[in-house]
Amino acid sequence: MNQTREKKQIILDIATRIFSRYGYAKTSLDEIAQDAKIAKGTIYYYFPSKEDLFLNVVKAQAQQFVQEMHGSLSKVHGFENKLRYFMQAPMIYVCEKMPLWVEGLKAIPFNFQQHFDGFREENRGNMLSLLMEIIHEGIEQGLVSDRISADRLCEVINDWFLMGNLSIVVVDFDELLLRIKRDHETIMQLIMYGIVKRG
Repeated sequence: MNQTREKKQIILDIATRIFSRYGYAKTSLDEIAQDAKIAKGTIYYYFPSKEDLFLNVVKAQAQQFVQEMHGSLSKVHGFENKLRYFMQAPMIYVCEKMPLWVEGLKAIPFNFQQHFDGFREENRGNMLSLLMEIIHEGIEQGLVSDRISADRLCEVINDWFLMGNLSIVVVDFDELLLRIKRDHETIMQLIMYGIVKRG
């Protein structure tokens, strides 16, 4: 790793820790610079604003999440088990490991929100790609109905059940986790078997 990338990574690591501790609104670039033992101007050299630094922190967390999802899914066997894992893991991960992301999306200035659009679309694409792999595995095993297109099924699952097309607005993470755990099995039954009793 060259010196420029190393310094940029140090700033990102420290910013992640401080944003996570104090939240977006209460974190200052002065605190990050002090912790990193660098001049505040050095932060501006790599990141033009606090909002840009925050967005880079969130992007790095999202990339780490996608890598972890790939790794975890490779250890899960069977279509149903993979789909169950995929449906539950992202929201729990966000609540437990990325509350910074959710809090920051609520606190970031309105005029910077447009910068998140590309990030959201990239993240949505990554999740759709993972889900498509799972659904195609189910199709190959003859477990997924061909009455609905695989692409459309993935979009509906991602956008409605994983909030892939919405900004997440959460006040109480504990309550959200309880709801995810409580409703997960019911949602899975609806997705995999529908509501009409067969046979």
